[in-house]
Amino acid sequence: DWCGNSPNCTSGGTVTVIDGSTDNTLSVNVGFYPYGVAVNPVTNKIYVVNQCGNVVSCANGGTVSVIDGVSNVVIATVPTGSRPYGVTVNSVTNRIYIPNKCGNDPSCLTRSGTVTVIDGASNTVITTVSVGAAPLQAVVDSMTNKIYVANSCGSDPSCTFPYTTAGIVTVIDGVTNNPVPVNVGVFPSALDVNSATNKIYVANQCGNDPACGGTATMTVIDGATLGTIDIAIGGHHPQAIAVNSVTNKIYVPSDCYGDPSCQNEPNGTVSVVDGATLAYTSVGAGVSPDSLAVNSV
Repeated sequence: DWCGNSPNCTSGGTVTVIDGSTDNTLSVNVGFYPYGVAVNPVTNKIYVVNQCGNVVSCANGGTVSVIDGVSNVVIATVPTGSRPYGVTVNSVTNRIYIPNKCGNDPSCLTRSGTVTVIDGASNTVITTVSVGAAPLQAVVDSMTNKIYVANSCGSDPSCTFPYTTAGIVTVIDGVTNNPVPVNVGVFPSALDVNSATNKIYVANQCGNDPACGGTATMTVIDGATLGTIDIAIGGHHPQAIAVNSVTNKIYVPSDCYGDPSCQNEPNGTVSVVDGATLAYTSVGAGVSPDSLAVNSV
């Protein structure tokens, strides 16, 4: 809950915990402007990224609140870089990865991104990895111990629009923490991994158009070779992507199908991509779909 119980957003945020059997709720206080959350089901710990840390002005960088799943109490607050948006967990290695959109710049005038790596056993920062510009999301492949980070502004920390560079996905080795950049489409906003096929799928909001007037594309990264394939998927401005590893299908919601300005066609779509053939089908959806989840069972 971004603003907690404060309608004017002057207090810290909260996390609402819902009991699945009774639908009863309780509230856990965290930092300012909590945005991303991830769960480690092995350790029963919940990690909540607070964009502005412990200061409403965001002057001191972000934090991660670590919640114990048994007691629903914050047991640690770990510092991160500036403006963390997402968090992902490797439950096998018990490491947590937080992309920091503005890296080490609290003013966010530059967006040279970083990823904070946290040890889940000690709740301490292991290292900070430099990545591309304006990282927003990351995903972990626990099978290969690789972390994939979408850098929306590629290698341009000014994030100039029209965009001056294509996007980048930074591949981090979970053992060495060494980063490797992979070129993708313009403004990659979301990504997901199929651990069964070792393929990574990246939704590019602006396709191949730096002015963001083109049709969205999806970049397929081969996890073994880091080779890429770009395909058109229809729609415009996708902000999410999800993979069903069992059926080898990829789902990408897009704001508007036929109108890149999203003015004359308000209804969105979901592009369903076959992972084997990379052919897609568009399914109609409601207005401005921007998130989704897959039940593989």
